[in-house]
Amino acid sequence: MVEEYARFILNSPAWTSSVKDMRHRLFAVVDWMGLTTELPSWRDTPGDVGTALTSEGETSRRDLRHALSANFRRAAEGLRVLEEYSKLLEPRSASDFRRMRYELYTLEKNMMLGFVPHERLKSARLYVLVTTGLCAGRYPEDVARLAIRGGADMIQMREKDMPDGEFLRLARLMREACREEGALFIVNDRVHIAQIVDADGVHVGQDDLPAADARKLLGNDKIIGVSTHSPEQAAEAIRAGASYIGVGPVYATQTKTTTPAVGLEYVEHAAEHVCIPFFAIGGVNASTAQAILRAGARNLSVCSAVISAEDVTAAAAVIKGSIQDHSEED
Repeated sequence: MVEEYARFILNSPAWTSSVKDMRHRLFAVVDWMGLTTELPSWRDTPGDVGTALTSEGETSRRDLRHALSANFRRAAEGLRVLEEYSKLLEPRSASDFRRMRYELYTLEKNMMLGFVPHERLKSARLYVLVTTGLCAGRYPEDVARLAIRGGADMIQMREKDMPDGEFLRLARLMREACREEGALFIVNDRVHIAQIVDADGVHVGQDDLPAADARKLLGNDKIIGVSTHSPEQAAEAIRAGASYIGVGPVYATQTKTTTPAVGLEYVEHAAEHVCIPFFAIGGVNASTAQAILRAGARNLSVCSAVISAEDVTAAAAVIKGSIQDHSEED
């Protein structure tokens, strides 16, 4: 069931391949143990006392997420049973079953977290904006993976001038990269494409589709982010139902050339008055991060300082480390 879900519901080649590979390895171990031809002869349905036993929860599933969770548990339980009995039959196989069980736990975490973007937003600290023109000639989906491995919790695909068809193709690649690496994926501006690729949310600016309308299209489960440049805009974004806001640009930046820098004062105001998560953005890099964090920011949004770096993973790790260090001091 997990494999079918990964294939037909999530449309994820990577997760589908992972489960399929695990299934094949499972059969290979059973075959190596010499049990394949014996299994049918061990079945005794008429004499099995368990066939008539049911529980209330076994006969109902609330929704697809509940069904997926239940089948992850069943698969893990099965692997645990195989692990224990193989210790009696062929001890060397026990480690194979145990390894698959641990792989299944990791897969469950990544797939199940895809259902609760708002819960994941609460713990997101480093938000990296990916723009092809600033990726130093590298594929943006590869840059996203590297940033996530360095500590990015959220990735935004920000392509202001890309045609819709090309944007959609890249959004699918970016969505897959974020799923595989375990980060939230946010689409900038284009709500219709966020819908098509099942992004975790969308980010809109002051001149884009209003947050309230984006919410109507995407529903309550998705993340809606809003760029704000003043306390008044922050208050309006919150009233409109934003999940988080961007606060900035704190300093001058390559990606916000038409919006003047707002300085640290707005960060200080947001830290005191904003009741939803906010990400300080604009000129954030390893040198400026400390001052922004001291002004009250807990979360940072970064673009060129990470994606244009020679070592993307290391650049992300440095800024994520600054956030974590400041959090520990608090």
